[in-house]
Amino acid sequence: MFSTVKPLPLNVKYHSGESATSLASRLAQRNGVSGMAMFLSDFGIDYLNLTNGNQEDCARLAALAGVDQAELHRNTPALVSPGWFRLGQEEIKFTAFTRTALKGCPQCLQDASHKTGAAHFGLWQLTSIRTCCLHSCYLTPLPTSPGTRERFDVTRLTYGFSPPEPQIANDQDLLFEHYLRNRIEKGPGKTWLDRLPFHVAAQTCEGFGLLLTLGPKARREVVTPAQWAAAGTVGFSVLRRGPDAFRQKLKDIQQAHPIDNTLYRTRYRVFFEWLRHRDDDPQFDVIRDLVREFIFRNFPISEGSIVLGQPCPEQYVHSLSTARSRYGMSGWKLARRLASMGLAERKVSGKGFILKDYVPTEIINDITTDFGALLNATDAGKYLGIERFMMAKLTQPGLVEKYFDEKNASPMYHPRDLDGFIGKLKARVERSEAENLLDIATASHRVRIPTERVVEIILRNRLPLHAVDPVTARFPDFRVSLDVLREVIATDHHGTVRPTRAAKILGINIRTIRSLMNTGVLKSCDIKELKSGRMRRYVCAKSIEHFSKTYVSVVELAGASGRLPSVEAVIQLDRGKQPLSLDPRANMIFRRSDVL
Repeated sequence: MFSTVKPLPLNVKYHSGESATSLASRLAQRNGVSGMAMFLSDFGIDYLNLTNGNQEDCARLAALAGVDQAELHRNTPALVSPGWFRLGQEEIKFTAFTRTALKGCPQCLQDASHKTGAAHFGLWQLTSIRTCCLHSCYLTPLPTSPGTRERFDVTRLTYGFSPPEPQIANDQDLLFEHYLRNRIEKGPGKTWLDRLPFHVAAQTCEGFGLLLTLGPKARREVVTPAQWAAAGTVGFSVLRRGPDAFRQKLKDIQQAHPIDNTLYRTRYRVFFEWLRHRDDDPQFDVIRDLVREFIFRNFPISEGSIVLGQPCPEQYVHSLSTARSRYGMSGWKLARRLASMGLAERKVSGKGFILKDYVPTEIINDITTDFGALLNATDAGKYLGIERFMMAKLTQPGLVEKYFDEKNASPMYHPRDLDGFIGKLKARVERSEAENLLDIATASHRVRIPTERVVEIILRNRLPLHAVDPVTARFPDFRVSLDVLREVIATDHHGTVRPTRAAKILGINIRTIRSLMNTGVLKSCDIKELKSGRMRRYVCAKSIEHFSKTYVSVVELAGASGRLPSVEAVIQLDRGKQPLSLDPRANMIFRRSDVL
């Protein structure tokens, strides 16, 4: 374009990455011109256009310096539309730049043998670029200019300036800066973070990282370059894994503090306040929407309350106080029920309760409905067809679940839990021609064992029961064979089951049971049998329950599919499903989560 323009006789060495304004400033000094603006005017180069990376003016300057005009233009922030610059392969909003207060490398300035030796790089105009890639030291602010026409005149700004001692950066803190440099050099990638505009990605990583490294009370105005670099890298390590990792880290911060009266502003203050002041930039909506939705769903925000410019559509979670005021329920009853559900616990002082997390509105609604259906011990006994004293007997070992689990709480019962207890007995009903059938209370009297213990034995050993009408049966209506009960009691030991009985319960062979015990999948303990006096290895009953929920045998899978067990085994292996490593002659066992 400017092939007729000859390089100046007095020239300077171009530094790769140097901006056009830096090159012009050094050329002016080299040729004895007092200021860059005057130098550019002498050669018909528009000062303002050059500072904005105008391609024609950059090309004219490149011709005077004898350098590649494409490289010079690529390394100079170029205005492409109002408020947007192109640098390298990225289009970047002006808010990501600090163009009115330049930074420089103290080591470059110290190493310069003359006033025109130190260059200024286009990358250094970006706020989030804080180090010199040549010396790995933090950039330092340069003296401010007396006027707008000297703002980019680097050699004039640094004349007589004594830079501070270089502060070498920790390589581990520069991962985020390397990411930004790579985006400018090669362009954005395809990850969630890469798809965010450059200024959104840069500022969000730093703002969120500041919360993670210095805490919610950090003051942005006193953060050092080293702290900003560390914050950017920490924020980048989270955001690079996508929005789910971002939400999880927000949740981690919430859970790191006890549930109390402080809400999100206290926990996320430095990050939230920064984001709140980005409301004039719609390109932050992706971050703003994510954070707002997280706050709505994880903090007790009342319907209609404004968060980051938008009203909460409904209240998703509650604290104890908001649930009490919203539903008008007893705080003690609510807290005790939540404690029974594992969602709250007593304070160390023993007075009052604290939540483990805010409670979803759906659970509060369910509890509110439950309160209207609760029965006291007398009425619950009538519901099951038993006296109050028997109700207490069945409650003590947990056979019948109390609605409030606390010891000091008055025993209250929900019909749902009473039906659940009866349902366990109904599940044992079989068509039986057994003789000597007795109701459970009478049978317990005959074998001289408390009724609640007999019920435990029936459920643990899955003994068959009989009922004339299982659909309407209540507790007194169930019958058990006295002969079968006596046989099981003779070998039953509290909390354990014989291996042969365990095999029958699980529908697998005895070799499999022994192999499962050997590998620890089924827990076992040594029991001294009452009749023989010999020590035998029995299976823990709770271990059988856990096994049934977690694992499934190929026999059970075959029963569900209608195939032969051998065929089912081949099909599952062909699908890449890996069974447990057991004895070769044992039944094949899979994890339920793998095959169902």
